[in-house]
Amino acid sequence: MTSVRTLALLLAMTSAAAADPPKPPAWKVMSYNVNFANPDVPGTLDAIAAEDADVVLLQEIDRGWQEALAKRFAKLYPHQAFRLHRRSAGGLAVLSKVEISSEALVPTPPEGWFPAQRVVIAGPLGPVQMLNVHLRPAVERGSWLRGFQSTPPHRLAQIRAFWPALAKDVPTLVAGDFNEDTYGTAVQFVEDQGLARVPTTGKTTWRYERIADGKPFTLLAMNIDHVMLDPHLAATEARVLDAGASDHRPVVVTVTKK
Repeated sequence: MTSVRTLALLLAMTSAAAADPPKPPAWKVMSYNVNFANPDVPGTLDAIAAEDADVVLLQEIDRGWQEALAKRFAKLYPHQAFRLHRRSAGGLAVLSKVEISSEALVPTPPEGWFPAQRVVIAGPLGPVQMLNVHLRPAVERGSWLRGFQSTPPHRLAQIRAFWPALAKDVPTLVAGDFNEDTYGTAVQFVEDQGLARVPTTGKTTWRYERIADGKPFTLLAMNIDHVMLDPHLAATEARVLDAGASDHRPVVVTVTKK
């Protein structure tokens, strides 16, 4: 009788294992332009902490943001890399739960206002290179209307100048503030290199707000923050969080290896 019960238990365990295979390893990656002039730094830090992503790519990091992030996330993200810029909006940062294998600044090209940041992180997916970008805003001499018409070639030239910094044989993720929607020239260039933009659920990633009668209202809202993956990687989930006090919202993508 005991052997029959043991056999039945083994069969049940085998059946359960076959019906519920182990999930493949995954990373949760956040991209977030925090806005260097953000009026609520603690609230924005809370938004980052609440999501508990494995890797966080940040844009518009100045000295104050660096100090606040380093202090708040010393334990949650022990591996940090900051790149400040003479323009406060040009600073970049990476926060990671696992060791950053390599990190480098990709210099600002003549056509762009800001540099990029390349990191390689070897976590549960193996080595993955990430390019953290903040492309030139669509503004020209203080005018958004003029900027939407004149700046697309600058963003295209900027991302083209960054591209040679990427290794060709490492799974690749490009993310950040592209300052253009899905039809923009820089987004199209990255897609032409074989990467695919991850579609997101939730609200738009950026909104331009004004104040009327003491209350904010949105003049313009667009999806200008993107995460793009090469064919070695896939996304199982992608969300825009309605959190934080920046004019941008955090984009969170769960990434697996194909």
